[in-house]
Amino acid sequence: MQIKVEHKDGDRLLVNADFANILEFNGLRSFEDLWDMPVESVKSVLRERGTGRVFLKSPEGAALTEAYIKRYRPEPFMSRLKNILSLRPCRFPGAMNEWEAILEFHRRSLPTMQPMACGASAGNSFILSLGITDYIRASDLFAKFAGGDRVRRRKLIRRIAELAAGMHLAKMAHQDFYLVHMFIREKEDDRVFLIDLQRVIFGESFSERWRVKDLAQLLFSAGNLVSRTDILYFWRIYTDMADVELYGNGSLTKRIFRKAARIRRHE
Repeated sequence: MQIKVEHKDGDRLLVNADFANILEFNGLRSFEDLWDMPVESVKSVLRERGTGRVFLKSPEGAALTEAYIKRYRPEPFMSRLKNILSLRPCRFPGAMNEWEAILEFHRRSLPTMQPMACGASAGNSFILSLGITDYIRASDLFAKFAGGDRVRRRKLIRRIAELAAGMHLAKMAHQDFYLVHMFIREKEDDRVFLIDLQRVIFGESFSERWRVKDLAQLLFSAGNLVSRTDILYFWRIYTDMADVELYGNGSLTKRIFRKAARIRRHE
C-alpha cells in the first residue's frame, strides 16, 4: 500500500495524508509544534533518543487517538564513528531512516506501524506513529502457549516466517529482529506488527551478513519458547518464500546458530 505524503513547513515536516486533518485539528502544523508538544515519557534509554505518548483529539469528536513520538537528537561523535567502523550502513540520520523504512514496509505490504508524521530540523528529528493498542508481545504469547495450542502456534510461526522472508526478499534487514519487537493483536486472529524500524537496512546494503543476523536474533529470542520441530517448520516456510535454501545449506544454518550462540553469551 502506497502512503501519500504531504510536505509542510518548508519540507521540515512530512505528513501521512490520512492523518493531516487530525494534526491540523490539534494545532500541529510545524516541526516545532510537534517537537515541543507535551508528552508522557515512556522510554528514554539513550540521551539522544526518547519516546513519548500523546493523546490527540479527533475532529469527529470520537475517542482520543493514542500516538507515540520518537525524538532523535544528534548522535555523539563516538557513536557515529562506531557505526562507520562496524560497517553499519544508514541511508538517513535520525528519524528519517525509520520513516523511510515504514513507508517501504507499507509499499511491500509488510505489517508494521502506521506512520503519522516525520520532521527534521537543525540536527533534530522525530517520527510520530499511531499507537498499536490491545497487543501482546510475541515472546509473551509463545510463553503463554507453553508448548500447547499447536495449531495456533504454527499459524503464528508461519506469519513470522512470511514477515522475515518478505523483508529479506525486499532487501531489507531489521537488525533488532527479536520477538519482543513483534506486537500481536489476538483479537485480530493474532495479527503481527513489527516495530522499532529505526535501524532497518535497505537495498544494496543488504547482504547475507544481515540475513544471518536477523535470523540469529529471532532464533535467540525464541529460546525455549519453541520446539526443534517448530524451528524446522519456520525454516521450511522461510525457505519456500525467501528464495534461499536453509534445509540443504549447512554452512548458512551453522552461521545462524553460531551467531545466536554469540548473542546468548553476550546477553
